[in-house]
Formats: sequence, structure tokens, C-alpha cells
Amino acid sequence: MKKKLIKGVLTLAAIILSYVIIDSMFFPTSISYSEKYENEMISFKDNVVTIDYYMMNLFLEEINGFIDYGNNLKTIYNNIITKYQKDKNINMYESGKNMVIEVKYKNEEAKELFGDNITTDKDVKVKVLFNKNWNQKNVNLESLNYKLNGELVLRNRVVSVAQKQVGQYGKKYWNWWGLNRRMEWCCVFVSYVAYESGVMETHIPRFAGVTAGMRYFKSKGQFKYAGKYTPKPGDVVFFNFPSDHLVDHVGIVVKVDKNKIYTVEGNANSDYVRKKEYPLNSPFLYAYGTPDYKKIK
Repeated sequence: MKKKLIKGVLTLAAIILSYVIIDSMFFPTSISYSEKYENEMISFKDNVVTIDYYMMNLFLEEINGFIDYGNNLKTIYNNIITKYQKDKNINMYESGKNMVIEVKYKNEEAKELFGDNITTDKDVKVKVLFNKNWNQKNVNLESLNYKLNGELVLRNRVVSVAQKQVGQYGKKYWNWWGLNRRMEWCCVFVSYVAYESGVMETHIPRFAGVTAGMRYFKSKGQFKYAGKYTPKPGDVVFFNFPSDHLVDHVGIVVKVDKNKIYTVEGNANSDYVRKKEYPLNSPFLYAYGTPDYKKIK
């Protein structure tokens, strides 16, 4: 029974640590094993294999004298991602207290890894659960998430930075621009958010005038007129207010639902950063700058 269990744990380690046979590399033929982790590390249900890496790590700590992680984890994770990302067979997402790496294996691959535990003829999903606040030296969940979900990570980062500015006084932004006097600062605010998010000049330009911002996105083929495009969080919104018939204001889109767009804006009839919302069909909404967040650095 113990030998069979150990073989299962080795298979688990093979998924997490390597594609090669690691029995002789990491584990001796005789080790003492605490059975309290048996049902908590790995479970099989239909075509889903669930691995709790926290429990796995506790087990590895018990036999830590036999293991040298070295730089294996970083290299192996990158190999797994490279192999399965091409066919969109790997993704990473939050689920409760966990970050989950989910890999879709062809049935024959899964049977090779898990043997008799796989009784289905369907493809198999392997879910590896990490506590989302937990990082090991060579397992950086943030960098893995960025590599797998770069667009979503960047959009969320821009939204988060924008929302943290709400209530800030405009002097912060025109001082950041390099001026000690007031200026029209809505574009400078968007530039500041881009800078703090790490996407200035890679996805959003540094600009102080609305026309310059529109010109940038048009040159990239990333300019979409309102009514012909549904905005996404992290987009830049350009406004055309009927009072002056000019496109002369910008903000950051932070949320979109069926009927409304929610924004964070600087210099919006106030010298403070404000949250605002508009119907999606509002005549004030002129166009959107749509950064290519799929293109990650």
C-alpha cells in the first residue's frame, strides 16, 4: 500500500517538478511516510485530478533531507507552460483562498502519469492548488500568473492603480509632470496611472494633450469609436462634451456592465480624482484607446 502511495506521490512530483522520471533523483527506495497526508494531497474524481501543493510541500518537508530543489522548479514550470500554452491547455486563476494552475492532459498522457487512477476515456484536467499568498523560492505565482494571463493582469493593475488615486488632489499629478503650477491635467493623470502600472510607453503613452493621446492610439490601430466597441477595464476613454464640441477630456475605464461604464478621471470639473459613471450610449463618450495588453513585456 505504501509503495503504491509513494508511486502516486512521485507521479504528483513529476507533474509539479519534472517531465522526467524522478524516482531515483529525489527519493530513495525506502522512506518513512506519514499517512495523515494520504487523502489530502491528491484526489481523483471523474476526469479531474486535484493536487494540493501545500499538503504536498508538508510531505516534502518531512523527507527534506533527500531533496535538493535547486533551480528545477523555475525551469520545469517554464517548460510546462511553454508546452501547453500553445494549445491553450493551461491556465491560472483564483479560486477561494487558492491560486489554481490547471493543465489539460490528453487521456493517454494522464494514464501514463497516473496509471490505474484514471478510469475515464476523456481528457483529464489536473488542478494544482497553491495558497495565493504563498511563494517558494523558485515558484513565483505572480510571474506565472503574468505569463499565463498577461492581458488580464495588466488590465487589473491599471484599474487598481487608478482606483487608488480617487480623492487625490491634482497637484500631485502636475508636479509629477514637472510643473509647480496648475495645468489641465486629465491626460497627465492617465499618464501617471500608466507609469505607476508599468505600462507607460509600452501600452499607454505619456501625453498631456487629448489630441496627442488620440493620435497615439490611432497610429497603433487601437482607436475605437463609442457605439462600435464595448470597452474593457484598463481602456482609455475619450470624451466629447456637447458644450464645447471638442474632444478634450480622458479617463480610465475601471468597470463595464450591461448598461454602464464606470471610470476614474482627473480634472473632471474638480481638482480631485473622481469616480464617475455613464450609460454606455451616452453622447459624451466619443472613443476608446484600446491598449494591446496581450502584448506583454
